[in-house]
Formats: sequence, C-alpha cells, structure tokens
Amino acid sequence: MTDQLNLVETIAKEDKFSVFARLMKSSEANVIFDGPGPFTVFAPTNDAFGKMGDRTMDKLLAEEDQTELKALLSYHVFPGKWLAANVLGLGNPKSVTGQAVKFSDSNGLLINDSKVQARNIEAKDGVVHAIDTVLTPPIAAAAAGPAIL
Repeated sequence: MTDQLNLVETIAKEDKFSVFARLMKSSEANVIFDGPGPFTVFAPTNDAFGKMGDRTMDKLLAEEDQTELKALLSYHVFPGKWLAANVLGLGNPKSVTGQAVKFSDSNGLLINDSKVQARNIEAKDGVVHAIDTVLTPPIAAAAAGPAIL
C-alpha cells in the first residue's frame, strides 16, 4: 500500500496517542525513526500517561534537554516489525536503548507489566501496539535505589 502513513504520522493520527506523539516530538525522540527500520512501537495511551502523576511528568518536561524523557520514550521502540501474535516467542528482546523487556500471557498479552491493548496498527515503516502503562526502563528502576525490606 503506497499511501500508508509512516510511524510518526500513524501515531499522531490516533487520538489515544496524542500525549505520546507530543512528547516524542518535544523530546526529539522521533529521530529514532530516521534510522533504518522497520520498528515496533509499544505506545502508551493518554490514560497510561495519566497514571504517571503530575510530579513525574513535570520533572521530565522541565529538564532542559529532556534527556530522561527521550530515554523513557525510546524504551518503547524496538528494531524490527513484530505482530502481537509473534512477540511471545521473542524471549527478552531489547529496545533501541539496549534494555530488555519481557513478554508474558497472563489474562492477556503483557510487555513487562503493561497490558497490550490495540494491536497491529500498521505503518509503512513498522507497527504500533497500544499499552495501558508507561514502561519503566530497568536503569530508572535501579536508580531509585534498593527496595527496603
């Protein structure tokens, strides 16, 4: 299909991804898609960003060059095109940031602990899947410090 939209356009046209699209643009994380594709994007919905809390979002947005925000958003992008039916066989694949995720099937398809909702939204340079929670990269979790037992 020659009139198919690219990933940036596909994400931007979906109302449920308006926050993700805006943050990808403001942090310049969209440059990822300038590289050789295809890509798979697990895009958090607007509701997923709502779960983060204002304080966290304000901190990410206030950072001068939005490096942390760009890293967080990039963790949702993977090299290659993965349809939902095939992700369970991928093991622990790495995002474009080099950090691994895990897929499981527990009352529905999960990436880490986020439920995959809308699936297989096709673009000419990849595919998008909607998720209900923003993924937290392992380094960010580790930076929070050890859990108190």
